[in-house]
Amino acid sequence: MKKKINTKLVGQVGEHLLSAKLGMMGFYASPYAGNVPAFDVTAVNATTLESFVLQVKASTTDTLIQSEINKWIETQVDDTGLYRFGSEIPLNNPDMIWVAINLPNENLSQARFFLCNERDIQEAHINRFVNWIKSHGYRRPKRGKSMQSILTISDLSKFEDNWSILYR
Repeated sequence: MKKKINTKLVGQVGEHLLSAKLGMMGFYASPYAGNVPAFDVTAVNATTLESFVLQVKASTTDTLIQSEINKWIETQVDDTGLYRFGSEIPLNNPDMIWVAINLPNENLSQARFFLCNERDIQEAHINRFVNWIKSHGYRRPKRGKSMQSILTISDLSKFEDNWSILYR
């Protein structure tokens, strides 16, 4: 029976896989060995020498990105579990590129890449969470107060293989 690798290792594999893919596309790319809070990989276009950073999220499941909704939109939950939403949280780097990588069955040859900017991630989180909580009367089932928000392959499908974002 094959042992599943832990999420830290999946993340590391994703960062190195993206760096290799970018190298084959004409970019010098390098992941960071430690934890850099805002990004995971830097890339430089070998022709133009333009550089940029990328946030990478890798997963072996259909859930590509996990976050908390209050990172993206002002969110309050009262004592009864009723959710209320305010303004979107201003982003420091709305144009930063995010790459979500799906590694089904931990198989590198079947890797799927979803590329968009941070503003797209914010919009996707807000749309998914608010629509979901609305369908439950603005309360989590079982009266929980969790802020957990996820994005799946279907939420990001329009960004699959959106490599053109690297050449803006």
